Amino acid sequence: MISPRWRKVVRDVWQHKARTGLVVLAISFGIAGAGAVLDTWTLMRRVTREGFDGTNPASATIRVDSINAALVQRVAAMPAIRNVQARRTVFGSVWAQGSWRTAMLFAMQDFTTVTIGTLQPLSGAWPPRDGAVTIEKSSVEFAGVAIGDSVRMQVGDTSERVLSITGITRDAGLPPGWMDHLVYAFVTPATLAQLGAPSTMNDLQIVVRDAALDREAVRKIAFDVRALAQSAGHTVGDVDVPVPHRHEHAAQIDSLLYTQGAFGLLALFLSGLLVVNLMAAMLAGQVREIGVMKAIGARGPQIAQMYLVLALVLGLVSCALAIPAGALIGRAYADFTANLLNFDIAAFTIPWQAFAAQLAVGVLLPVVAAAVPVLRGSRISVNEALRDIGIDATHGDAPRGLILRVGGLTRPLLLSLRNAFRRRQRMALTLVTLATGGAVYLGALNLQASVRGAVDLLFAPQKFEISLRFAAPHRVDSIERAIRATSGVTGAEAWTGARARVDHGGGMLGNVFSVLAPPLGSPMLQIHATRGRWLETSDGNAIVVNRRLLEDEPALAVGKTVPLLIGGRSAEWTVVGVVESGPSPQAYAVRETIAALISDGLVSGAVVAVSRKGAASQLELVQRLRSDLGQHGLVVQSSLLLSEGRAAMEDHMLMVAGFLGIMSQLMIIVGGLGLASTMSLAVLERTREIGVLRAIGARHHSILTMVLVEGLVIGLASWLIAIPASVPMSIVLGEAFGRVMLPVPVIYFPEAAGVLQWLVVVLVVSVVASAFPAWRAMRVPARTALAYE
Repeated sequence: MISPRWRKVVRDVWQHKARTGLVVLAISFGIAGAGAVLDTWTLMRRVTREGFDGTNPASATIRVDSINAALVQRVAAMPAIRNVQARRTVFGSVWAQGSWRTAMLFAMQDFTTVTIGTLQPLSGAWPPRDGAVTIEKSSVEFAGVAIGDSVRMQVGDTSERVLSITGITRDAGLPPGWMDHLVYAFVTPATLAQLGAPSTMNDLQIVVRDAALDREAVRKIAFDVRALAQSAGHTVGDVDVPVPHRHEHAAQIDSLLYTQGAFGLLALFLSGLLVVNLMAAMLAGQVREIGVMKAIGARGPQIAQMYLVLALVLGLVSCALAIPAGALIGRAYADFTANLLNFDIAAFTIPWQAFAAQLAVGVLLPVVAAAVPVLRGSRISVNEALRDIGIDATHGDAPRGLILRVGGLTRPLLLSLRNAFRRRQRMALTLVTLATGGAVYLGALNLQASVRGAVDLLFAPQKFEISLRFAAPHRVDSIERAIRATSGVTGAEAWTGARARVDHGGGMLGNVFSVLAPPLGSPMLQIHATRGRWLETSDGNAIVVNRRLLEDEPALAVGKTVPLLIGGRSAEWTVVGVVESGPSPQAYAVRETIAALISDGLVSGAVVAVSRKGAASQLELVQRLRSDLGQHGLVVQSSLLLSEGRAAMEDHMLMVAGFLGIMSQLMIIVGGLGLASTMSLAVLERTREIGVLRAIGARHHSILTMVLVEGLVIGLASWLIAIPASVPMSIVLGEAFGRVMLPVPVIYFPEAAGVLQWLVVVLVVSVVASAFPAWRAMRVPARTALAYE
């Protein structure tokens, strides 16, 4: 038989169904929000690690002049090699959505035997047939194509061909095409031949047998393969060794995962504050009952046990609602994020540990949150409990004088203002919850502005709109003269570039990085060195490196002389400066020096300044440039608008900043729930007071206005608090983003537009959160309200 104290607990739950439901709802929303973030975090962690490793990514890629079966067999026989395969990578152009876009074509002798970088056919035919292409999924929307469409493709200075799209496949090892503004396509060697490109394989991909090897150990094996290929009479170019088991966009992925985890904990903390509010209010309404129980012999520990067990049960009920909801939301958001990063989550499940953690937290959170008010309530003396009147002077009278001095307000509005400050502890917790969401919201807006400001700083030195790459090198004067002859062009400079590696000695070379070589004193590139200096007329073998390259190769410090391999020749180069010029490793050198090394003084690129604004107008000019230059024998292999390059970089960085905006909205929702619970409890506690007001003539709209104004007062207070709180939040977000992605100028104070946006958001949240409590207060009959206990 159930003992009297447990019958009381059951009766209390049944008699105060609204209050009990509010507690369950608050806990459920808190656990569901935090659980959704945790589920997303754990699922994305599995997908990005296991999914990437599941493609069996290449440990290294060695570029060889041509690859035959004998070379593949000899490499496969090496003890340190587990897998080896050959493919060819060709850059070309594809006419997509009204302009020529850069295409990266991958060809293999037999796509059905791919063992490195495995592919996932999604729709249409697989493998690609001769005269057709299969598009990689992440490039489909960027290219604006579908299965059955025909596209124009061109490689180098050859004639363009029309190829049909017969399939779509996924390569999880590639960075998203939409993000890098590339159209990835898979073709057969015969299709390459139709495009006028070499059809022999030239990329030798290997996977080392020991998966635990670090990058340096893998590099040694890759150079052993390079030596073997050279001994067989092959000419070997670059040797690329990525960080083992690390996706090319791992920085963005890691920053997403860690911010998800951090803000998930913050959302959980905020939901805990809601539970503290609700449990304290529940106990405050039963102070007299506690006094009666003590008067008839109940001990403090027994009373505490009653309410803690009740909190435990409420936590279990909340978990039953919240964990499935969190899993649905988390999986949906993980699917959205994974698609952005070119992963597929279909084959992955949320780890059971995530559900166990949510259950543990969901059960313990209400118990821990209730512990302080329960212990305080169980220790109250019988005399104090029986004399409790619900609201004492210490809760509501402090701001009374200040409120009464506010002129021009009616008595109902003055009562609303006073009611907002009645339960100061509850109001403080509500303000912390809602203001924290607002601080993150304003901080995320500041970070997005900082990212755009950083991109502005990176692109400001580039005083041109179009960059061109030619199929073959030409003389500087012929390039510049031909470009300037096209109407709409205001300036042109012939540039060149090269691929370089640090020669570490003993046959060991660093990873490839690009060297950009503009003319000295170029008005179209005005970069200022953050350390050292920029290139000067007297410089010969001198380079300026960017910060990202310096991180990869610490030997390239200012003042150091380092052997570099450029154009197949190793020579000493002196580092004279460091600049901030983007997230990819890059260096700058004198045009004439690089041109003499790689093409006997000829150059293969140019930048163009134009008078036209707008992408559509500039694209039309690019088409005329291609035609005009072709008539002079200058075949354009690829072209890029500066605006497209900027958009690609912003896409990389704003993805992370945009996620913070989503997380801030989640916390604002949690804060709105806190306000809703506060207003609901306030209405419950003042039910008799509302009855008195109704009895003396208060109308529906007066009651409704009182409750809404009280909610708006709390909302406006949180708006004010969030503005200064956004300053440290902006600093933390900006510095964290700079360590993971790219240094950005920290914006300390929110812009006026952001403050107004937050004001609109908080007003809407306040009205929505107060709407149901206000409606309930308005609908309670005076007789029922006066009889309420």
